[in-house]
Amino acid sequence: MDQLNIFLEILKYILPAVVVFFTAYYIMRNQSQETLQKLAMETRKQNQNLITPVRLQAYERMVLFLERISPNQLIINLNQPTMSAHALRADMLATVNQEFAYNISQQVYVSAQAWNVIKVVKEQVIQLINAHYERMPEHAMAPDLSRAIIETLMKGETQPTQKAIDFLKAELNLYFG
Repeated sequence: MDQLNIFLEILKYILPAVVVFFTAYYIMRNQSQETLQKLAMETRKQNQNLITPVRLQAYERMVLFLERISPNQLIINLNQPTMSAHALRADMLATVNQEFAYNISQQVYVSAQAWNVIKVVKEQVIQLINAHYERMPEHAMAPDLSRAIIETLMKGETQPTQKAIDFLKAELNLYFG
């Protein structure tokens, strides 16, 4: 019996200590988790504040890219009356590819769908230029190629670059609007 009393006496001291330990552990664990969640949320918010302006600039640059490669703009910037159709075509294709190469890093900041639209439009512009060039007589001049492209665009069909710009604007409104 004496050993039982000693055991019960020890248990009187140990049992409350164990209860206090587990209660403190549970409270500390919850506080630590809440603190970590708050830190993670603050970090995400700071990252969002940093990345949002960069993403907006990427969309702006993509719109500028699309404006620069629009057939109308290419013709305005590159067409010279004494230039051959072959030279105009080469300059137009070089400009489209240079603009694309210059802006290729922006794919990191725009959606995958937006980037795919941009790539498709770039290819459509190249196909439009090549298709009209191939229909030209052998010694055609730049104004002839320009006229053929502009006439096609004036038939009422929306330019592929404008469709892509409209898509980017809609996506911006969806994300940031």
